[in-house]
Amino acid sequence: MAKLLPHIGLRTVKTAAAVALALWLADLRGSPAPIFAAIGAIVAMNRTLGDAKQSCLTQLAGIALGAGFGWLFVTLFEEFRYIGIGLGIIALILMCVKLRLQFAVPLACIVFVSICLSPADGAFLYSVNRLADTTIGLGVALALNIAVRPYNNRGQIAKLLTHFLQSVPGYLTERVAQRRYPDLSGLDAQLSRLADELEIYEKQNFPRSRDHGQQAVYLRGCEQLAQALLQELHALCAMDEMGRPSPENAKRLADIGVNVPEGLPAVPAREADVVMGYHLGNLLDAYGYLSDFSLME
Repeated sequence: MAKLLPHIGLRTVKTAAAVALALWLADLRGSPAPIFAAIGAIVAMNRTLGDAKQSCLTQLAGIALGAGFGWLFVTLFEEFRYIGIGLGIIALILMCVKLRLQFAVPLACIVFVSICLSPADGAFLYSVNRLADTTIGLGVALALNIAVRPYNNRGQIAKLLTHFLQSVPGYLTERVAQRRYPDLSGLDAQLSRLADELEIYEKQNFPRSRDHGQQAVYLRGCEQLAQALLQELHALCAMDEMGRPSPENAKRLADIGVNVPEGLPAVPAREADVVMGYHLGNLLDAYGYLSDFSLME
């Protein structure tokens, strides 16, 4: 029976709690439209704290500008409402661009029009109530996001780095020992996913702590090493004539589990040997650095 029930994640629970609490607070203050408190709570409950912050800024900027312009234009153009709405949209968009708040343009325009279409004598009160209720919802959701186990994908990033490292010897065996051309699309996909997870991690902490910033820099360094490693592997796979690994590189390959057949290692004598030695040496250096970094906490 338990298997038939859907999994309920923490974010789902936090969203429900934020909506309920926001509606309760809006009801306490006697809000005429508590739905805006619920909308604010839903919008602000994002996966990362950085995204939650951006959602709050968008909502507050959009509603404040839209409400202010709406009340102003209802007062000035009460008898020419539709002309006033058109002029107001132009002025509002220009204001958002001037203030570098382009992200708030759609919401600001929607709030502006909704206020302009409301009765003139109630426009100011509607503006104040909407801003107050939305602020309640945003504040509740942001507080819950910060206080109740913020999303943390550092463990997922560590797993991706470990899996990447574990995959490399197999590709080297195929290219260097077996002299074949492996399909590197799997490693490309792993690093693409790693970059996505790192972007999420960098937006997790709000306000940003020093430790989180240092961890983000450290993980970005690991990603750059992984990118350098993969670049060298691509270079090896792009060689038309495969060289022979030097005895030194053959030993380094054996240390990570890549067994080069006897008789293949040789002192570089051809151009292909030199080119292969260059790329293989860089790859093994990056692999060693990444292995050392990935073991650090």
